[in-house]
Amino acid sequence: MRLRPVNTMVTGAILFFVALRVSAVSARFAIACVIVAATVGGAFPSIAHAQTVDARATTADLPVGDPAGTVPPPARLAYLQYGVAFTAELATGGAFCEDPQLDCILGSGGGIAGRAGWRGSGDWYFGGAYELSKQDPTKLYRLAILQQLRFEARRYWLHGKETQPVLALGIGLAGYGNEWGISTGGPVGFIGVGVESQVQNGPVLGFTIGYRPLFLVRFADETGHTHGPGIAHMFGIELALEARDPL
Repeated sequence: MRLRPVNTMVTGAILFFVALRVSAVSARFAIACVIVAATVGGAFPSIAHAQTVDARATTADLPVGDPAGTVPPPARLAYLQYGVAFTAELATGGAFCEDPQLDCILGSGGGIAGRAGWRGSGDWYFGGAYELSKQDPTKLYRLAILQQLRFEARRYWLHGKETQPVLALGIGLAGYGNEWGISTGGPVGFIGVGVESQVQNGPVLGFTIGYRPLFLVRFADETGHTHGPGIAHMFGIELALEARDPL
């Protein structure tokens, strides 16, 4: 309950009257009583007011319905993380290019990827990516394009640091053909490691290197030669530039 200020004049008058009527004291003692009353009456309300303000500030800091302060503070927000990456797809042949009489129609190349996903306040990221890359078809295609649509997950370590090591995983579908056509396709996987660093609460820079096994079904190129089926072994390198927006 808030205390009201004491009327110093009334308190002084009462003490002065008591000093004169009851005690056979000098006027000097009565005046001293008035001074003491005025001092106490002025200081006590100020102290009470300060205590009331402190109590209100402490209560305001506590969560609603938790006067004892036992509820932990709310967790940090999750983020929408999105951006682009420049990619290199290094092909090593594999079962897809085992025929020695044919040039391998799927060689190395490079391209660009776009991705977006959910980054929690903990150690995980989940999202999707679309990658488009131009590959070397050994002159069997005019413009060989490899398209990949992947679901991706990342596991971070050193939580709370600006620079964090990353384990990247992915699975999806791939399509390959001349120009924008798709002559063959199949499932694709990905596992890799890298590092990610945020620049002073600004953009996020990432570097990842990993292995991509790509299974392609049998198909015929424009010259009539048959390729596959089989697994093409590829190694992917990515340099990413991404942003984070709180959800």
